[in-house]
This record gives sequence, C-alpha cells and structure tokens, in this order.
Amino acid sequence: MIERVMPPSRDARQGCDAFKRRATALRNDVLDVLTKADVPLSAYDILRCVSHPDCRRIAPTMIYRALGKLIASGLVGRLESRNAFVRIRTNDPSRLVYCICDQCGAAQAVENTLSCQLIDAAAETLGFQVRHRVIEVQGVCARCSVCPSFLPTQQKHKLPTRAPK
Repeated sequence: MIERVMPPSRDARQGCDAFKRRATALRNDVLDVLTKADVPLSAYDILRCVSHPDCRRIAPTMIYRALGKLIASGLVGRLESRNAFVRIRTNDPSRLVYCICDQCGAAQAVENTLSCQLIDAAAETLGFQVRHRVIEVQGVCARCSVCPSFLPTQQKHKLPTRAPK
C-alpha cells in the first residue's frame, strides 16, 4: 500500500492563516496592554483587558501562549515573585534586575551586566551552568519614598521613644 501525502486543502490553509492572524493580533493586544500598564499584570489581568471585535471568548491558555512568545522575543519579562508580566525594552533581557516597589507595586527594570557576571562567576566556582537568571529587588520606589501617604505607619508620625529630659 502506497501512502500519498496530499497538500493541505485551500480551506485548511485559510483556517491556518486565520489562526496565525488571530494569534499575532492577540500578541499585539497583550503587548499593548503591558505597554500602557503602570504596574506588572498577571495573565488574568491581561485577559480582562484584552478585547476583540469578534467578541470571542479568549482562554487563559491563549494569553499564556502569547506571553510565552513575547518573552521568547525579549519584549516581555516575567516577575517570578509576583507571577506577573511587564513590558521590557532591552537587547539582553537576561541582564535585567527588576526593582519592585512594595508600596505601589510598580516595577522597573535596570540592565546590570556586572551583577550578572558576578553571579555567573560564583555559580561557575560550584561547577554550575547558569541557564536562567532572575534578579528581583524589593523596596520603595522614588515616588513612594517622598509621598507621605505611602510611607509605612511607623514613619508617618515619628514619636519619641523616650520622654525628653
């Protein structure tokens, strides 16, 4: 018996092309949402923000697939500690250090080659080969550090610990 491989039908090709267009449109929408966001967003936050003219229901897996493609292309970064995503603009996402504000939730990425080299060198002394590096620093951003409403309660009203003599 001889098996013959037939080229895909015209309908199948059109269906595949339509799927690719939808996937690309979704990636563009996800990237647009992250670009406009002031804080990192979870996949479900992104899902709520994405709208389509055909009003089709978008499954969470579609958002995760779009995020995966955007991460692979270096346009989006994932904050491991928050399970959230941010828009990044860098040539080398593996050299980013994420500074995350405990007060407002904003995250900023700073490219820092030196700290990454130090971590890689330390790992190498153990014979460890680094494949993926995540560096996240938590603290208070510049905006929150000067705004009294964002200061922790104990810093708002500095009361003396002892009565003056």
